[in-house]
Amino acid sequence: MNPEKQNYTLQQLLALEDDEALLQYSCPDTTLPAWPLIRTQFIRTLMSDLLYSSAELNTAPAKRSLLQVTSYLARSQLYNWIHRNSFSAEICFFTTGLGNFSKNQVTRERLAGYFAGCYPQRSMLYQAQGDWTWWQNYHFEGIVHATPFNSYLHLMGRLRVTASERNLASAIIEHAARNTFSALGYQLAAGQKDSLKLALARQLAAFPISANYHANWFARHNTRLMFKEGACYGARAIAIVHAARMAGVATAEYQHGAIAKGHDGYNVAPTLAASPLFRQTLPDYLLTYGNWWSQQTNMPVHKLAIGNPHLTESLKQFSAGTDQSKHVLVLGDGIETQLYLELAANIHTIVGKYGYSTLFRPHPLERERIKTLAMPAGVVLDSNGDIYTSLQQVSAVVSELSTGLFEAVGLVDKVLLWETDKSRFAFPELPFPSFSSMQELEMLLSSDDVFSGGSPFAIQAHELWQPDWKANYRNFIEKIIGINNKAGENNGSHH
Repeated sequence: MNPEKQNYTLQQLLALEDDEALLQYSCPDTTLPAWPLIRTQFIRTLMSDLLYSSAELNTAPAKRSLLQVTSYLARSQLYNWIHRNSFSAEICFFTTGLGNFSKNQVTRERLAGYFAGCYPQRSMLYQAQGDWTWWQNYHFEGIVHATPFNSYLHLMGRLRVTASERNLASAIIEHAARNTFSALGYQLAAGQKDSLKLALARQLAAFPISANYHANWFARHNTRLMFKEGACYGARAIAIVHAARMAGVATAEYQHGAIAKGHDGYNVAPTLAASPLFRQTLPDYLLTYGNWWSQQTNMPVHKLAIGNPHLTESLKQFSAGTDQSKHVLVLGDGIETQLYLELAANIHTIVGKYGYSTLFRPHPLERERIKTLAMPAGVVLDSNGDIYTSLQQVSAVVSELSTGLFEAVGLVDKVLLWETDKSRFAFPELPFPSFSSMQELEMLLSSDDVFSGGSPFAIQAHELWQPDWKANYRNFIEKIIGINNKAGENNGSHH
């Protein structure tokens, strides 16, 4: 019998992995601990039960039609075959493809694209399928598609599971489940454990295939520095980081969203933080937007405040404070879409009295799902391709966990945090003025003195966004692989 729901903190949950014995189970043919292959999924299984009321945190993305998947796979395979001898680059970015956006009919990548553009002849993107949209007219030429191999790996992870992987996965999940009960008095359901065991067994089966393939891949493409989006999350990233090390390639992760003290992907138990074994599953460096974000994680990696290229370059097109209208922007979380639409409807009921309109901006993970849902009466879907365009047009932003709250600092008059079990979990110290009821929200919206810039809660923009990202990035590249800043941009070639 599980205890009544309570306001757990991430630190309480991490007690389950604060155990040296859990790190003694190894990935196939290595001394790397296998626990990081499943830790995020395991912990999020607990978080789903404890924090999420209307959806599971581990919910798979919306399924695509067989035609869409087959079409994307065929096109990406054909593209890679046509360009099979074209690409060789010292700096390689493994991206999810979720950072793609279209502006003026040109596809750009809001995360790695700016970094790659600093050394276009020496950089390439190895891009996964994102939301299975086949983007046209890329701004950056050096792209290879990861989907063909990822699809193969997905299949092999299912076909090559043996009793050895099943037994090891069972031992790890049962060990972690016992720790969970000891630390939290929380008993995982049999079905939850079975799902985690199956997922881990498939990861273990796929690990050697992925590691060998990527080690050869790095050698074939003359890679010297590999960036992996979300590398600290573990799971499939571990084999890629391991392969890079086998190939003598330096490894790094660039920040892709909010990092908070309650973020399970970037905070671990003290035993893991101090473990040389666990350290081997992580990239060498984590490049953050600014010093505040670096302070939110205890991952044992080198943290460097580089800046946020997309924010910096986007804001060059605007003048702060111009063209703001009486709109309230609600930012979705990608998971509990219906809950956020209800929030937006409630907000509209309040702000309509003051002549405000309400906009809802979906998270990239729910852009497709939102097309199948009806907007509540009075709520308008924000369809701007770029969030900064939206922020220039609103006077208040409301969300629970979104990075967009931080991006609004200094741009929007009122940045308001929806205080829930989830936001208190993510932010042990709430970073913005907050509300937990519609009455509190109405007070904040109608008050003239709750501004992002003047609130005692406010984080200063310079702590969030390190200035001069381009110089910071180039200095990092010169330090790691010795490309001269002045000469590096035009030397070498993809073709």
